[in-house]
Amino acid sequence: MEPTVTNWVEHLTADEVAGQIYPFVGTEWLWLTIAIVLWLAWHVSTAIGESEEHKKLARKKHGSNDYKNNIPEW
Repeated sequence: MEPTVTNWVEHLTADEVAGQIYPFVGTEWLWLTIAIVLWLAWHVSTAIGESEEHKKLARKKHGSNDYKNNIPEW
């Protein structure tokens, strides 16, 4: 039985086998861009949701000691 790869340097630099090492060779920048856009979108949507929640609580005008009175929906 003879090995199929005798020289890894030639094997890894050949264009026809680059896809056999891992799929979608050359699309790393595309995946990175998609990941950054999704990460930024998640942060923006989270910030908007938290801002709305804080505005809702601010409209109720709770004081710093109101938790002692057991106010519902605190």
